[in-house]
Amino acid sequence: MFRKEKLRLLLTFTGIFLLVFSLFSFSVYRYVSRNQYKEVDMELLGAKRLISRAADSFGNLVPPANPRIITFLRDEKGEPIANTPLPDFYKKYEKSIKPSKLNEIQDLTIETFNFRTLAFPVNVKDKTYMIQLIINTTAEAATLAKLLRILIIGGAAVLVVSIGVGAFMAKRSLDPALKAWDKQRRFVEDASHELRTPLTVIQSKLELMLLEPRATVMEKSENIGTALQETRRLSKLVSDLLTLARADSNTTELKITLVNINEVLHKVIEPYLELAKLEDKTIVLDSESNLNIKADEDRLHQLLVILIDNALKYTEEGGLIKVKAQLRDNRLNLSVEDNGVGIRPENYKRIFERFYREDDSRSKDTGGSGLGLSIAKWIVLKHGGSISAKANVPKGTIIEVKLPRGV
Repeated sequence: MFRKEKLRLLLTFTGIFLLVFSLFSFSVYRYVSRNQYKEVDMELLGAKRLISRAADSFGNLVPPANPRIITFLRDEKGEPIANTPLPDFYKKYEKSIKPSKLNEIQDLTIETFNFRTLAFPVNVKDKTYMIQLIINTTAEAATLAKLLRILIIGGAAVLVVSIGVGAFMAKRSLDPALKAWDKQRRFVEDASHELRTPLTVIQSKLELMLLEPRATVMEKSENIGTALQETRRLSKLVSDLLTLARADSNTTELKITLVNINEVLHKVIEPYLELAKLEDKTIVLDSESNLNIKADEDRLHQLLVILIDNALKYTEEGGLIKVKAQLRDNRLNLSVEDNGVGIRPENYKRIFERFYREDDSRSKDTGGSGLGLSIAKWIVLKHGGSISAKANVPKGTIIEVKLPRGV
């Protein structure tokens, strides 16, 4: 599909370049051609006026003073008048240069020479003559021929260049579509893989229960518990996928209100304090007072849940999680630090990609799908902020979020 589209764009861009160059070449050639012969035509017309005026006023023929012009005297039928002083070349081809029309400038070609001629009648002492004026325009024709060759060669060069440029522009034009297509393909593949696992587990547990239809709930509590756990995981995964789908379509609008960050932080952290205690972990909050920003409170709550939940999952027993909130340069700086397993340096830029998990086996244990940080990044960017990850010394990870205060 993209190959055909690339070829179509290549032909389109190449055609546009050639059309523009052709129009430019035609305009240049036409302009130069007209101006090349403009002066020649003015000389011929000037000589005609001089001869006509002399014939009308004085009754005789006065040859033009311009040495470029050859004057050929003919009778009223256009036949040469004997003893007319002419160079040998013109005498040799006197029949070939006979004009076919009067009072109209014409082009003549004899052997390899080019001429421009003008013939007109004059009355002298009640007798009609035909005067033919001739100018050699071989130099002008040679100039035009050279220009035409240059334009043709230039056209060939432009064709080659336009194909190269067209291919480059076609590739550049399709790159966003190719990236979007590849991103969508990977998204579908990863989503299918993530959805398949809990569905397979649920199906297998239900099939096992059907093998013993008379068994009690108590006897099958393990299977029911596993199926229920996978159902919750599946529900969360579908919810995350729906959030990202809405983010991609840009249909989710933020409900911006004045939010007290301290209240949101306490609301989010409180449920995790007991969970951390059970797992022998510690959560510490370091927040300045009176931190108010304009934001979507629900999305901000979701952001903090993702960051704190991730830190708790990947911190070992006895670990410490620090949540900091400060106001600097009219921006809210949020950070979640842990001294857990950490992230390899080469993977810091990838952790915000959808479905990316540094350790798949560990993610299965923690129930992660690799979508949390992608959603967190979307929330931050939607608020006009930035999010980044870096190493915590001596070990662990720090996620930093900067949001505009907007107050």
